[in-house]
Amino acid sequence: MSTMPLQWSVDIKAVAQAPGEFSYEASAGELEALRRYAEVEDLTSFTASVKAVPLGEGKFRVSGKLQARLVQSSVVDLKAVPSFIEESFSVDYWPEGSVLDQGEEAVPFDTDPPEPIVGGRIPIGAFLCELFVLSIDPYPRNEGDEFQWASPSPEPDDGPFADLAHFRPRNDQNED
Repeated sequence: MSTMPLQWSVDIKAVAQAPGEFSYEASAGELEALRRYAEVEDLTSFTASVKAVPLGEGKFRVSGKLQARLVQSSVVDLKAVPSFIEESFSVDYWPEGSVLDQGEEAVPFDTDPPEPIVGGRIPIGAFLCELFVLSIDPYPRNEGDEFQWASPSPEPDDGPFADLAHFRPRNDQNED
């Protein structure tokens, strides 16, 4: 398993008794690593505001907002497409053993399963990396970009069985 570009985490001891609020901003090295991870042309900013709330039994709810400025290549003409992403999120973190014990049946169908707490820390950086990649426009294009395609040569309209004609045996004699 490869490591995520953002190693940001929250120590559960710091938020075990009361909610905690945290702000993160990616450094130049983290921006470059995240740019390569997301496979975008450029990433100029990446910030997150996070609030961790204890739910009891070692479980936490982490919510907040992610913001990023990036540049992608247009799928139409490969020109630069500047973008701004702003995503709100809310995710539960449970002790690692609880997540594995619960399985698929414990989580209602319309909600996301809880994420595991790893080594006494909430790995919020990994979650933010995944959320960022999922928030990127898969088909970026500039306003007014339009794909125009023309066939290199006109296709003959010989009917649905035209390709079978070359399988017919050639016979130089005329049969009646």
